[in-house]
Amino acid sequence: MTDNTSFEVFGFRTSSRFASHLKVSVDDQVVSVTGPRVGVTVYRLWMALQAVLLALTVPMLIVAVVLWDWRYLVTALALLFFYWVFSAVGAVALWEFQNFMSFDSGGYQSTSFPLNAVKRVKVGRGWARNGLWLILLPFIASLNKSSEGRVVSFEAPDGDTGKDAVYAFYMRIEDDPQDLARLLEDR
Repeated sequence: MTDNTSFEVFGFRTSSRFASHLKVSVDDQVVSVTGPRVGVTVYRLWMALQAVLLALTVPMLIVAVVLWDWRYLVTALALLFFYWVFSAVGAVALWEFQNFMSFDSGGYQSTSFPLNAVKRVKVGRGWARNGLWLILLPFIASLNKSSEGRVVSFEAPDGDTGKDAVYAFYMRIEDDPQDLARLLEDR
């Protein structure tokens, strides 16, 4: 592959920590992703708090039914509400703040990795991998529906942690997902 191919995408908030409006390039056996990216610790804390709030909701619902006590039901609903608020506010605020910081500093974060390091390329549903679907459980059906034929996901090196991360990109141009997937699978 000798020609440069770039795509304008919207990144989902996965373990790659890139999100919002991104640029993905495949050039001479190297994949580059550029755009707003939050730090490892901030992302992990955000995900952990969501997981705890959602996980506490289930036992509260069970206790409410077993003890037939409305207070546990109210607690479960409050936990679910705080999960939703923290999820939404984090999804918007964390990456928009990073967007602002990148704009202010004059450049976005970028990571690059060899094309042969890309694994499990997929178009459509199933991008919420490695347990992420559990945290997104209340939204996973609608996310999967909107992903059909529009989202390209794959696993590749993170660049900061030394581990593989999940990258998931929503693409607005109908043929782009298949084109990017083909480039990522062409080794």
